[in-house]
Amino acid sequence: MENSTADPLDDLLNLEEKFYKEGYDLGVADGARAGYTEGSVFAVEKGYEKLLEMGKLYGRALVWTQRLNNNSRPAPDTVDEADSAAHNGNSTSTTAAAEDGIDPVSLSQTMPRLPSSARLAKHIQTLLELVDPATLCLDNTEEAVNDVEERLKGAMLKARLIQRTLGEATTDETSARGATTSQQGDGSGSIEDVSSLYIRH
Repeated sequence: MENSTADPLDDLLNLEEKFYKEGYDLGVADGARAGYTEGSVFAVEKGYEKLLEMGKLYGRALVWTQRLNNNSRPAPDTVDEADSAAHNGNSTSTTAAAEDGIDPVSLSQTMPRLPSSARLAKHIQTLLELVDPATLCLDNTEEAVNDVEERLKGAMLKARLIQRTLGEATTDETSARGATTSQQGDGSGSIEDVSSLYIRH
């Protein structure tokens, strides 16, 4: 006759496996929550970085366009002497007005004019089309993300070409001065580059 009574030591012998299973289940649940949170924060950070760069390039393109359009305006030395004196005498107020939101067209008129060049004008127009915020698709889809990344890469190349043509400091050189280089990635700059993530607790 078989003994139907369970061995009282069975629970003790399986205690390690039981705790392992319990810890594993808790870890999976906690990892899913933490992974979603970190993924969401990472997506916002990368999206902000890319759209900030797009905005900078859009601003540059608008200024270049206006400076190019200034070629059809009268030269600065033909401006009334009174206006010129008022402008020169109020340089500090002009700076303050610029910080308070002065008209970019007026501000660009004080900058050096761009050389008249059909090729340069075409490059600037192409840059404007690439970074125009009205044509950007900001949907949270793979196609939209890829489109933004491709347009940003093309715009950066086009801006670099324009800057070299004009003899201005390139965006890379400007960014290198103020950017922190402690983060190291795979160099692609894509959204999949997770090697620059910090561990969040």
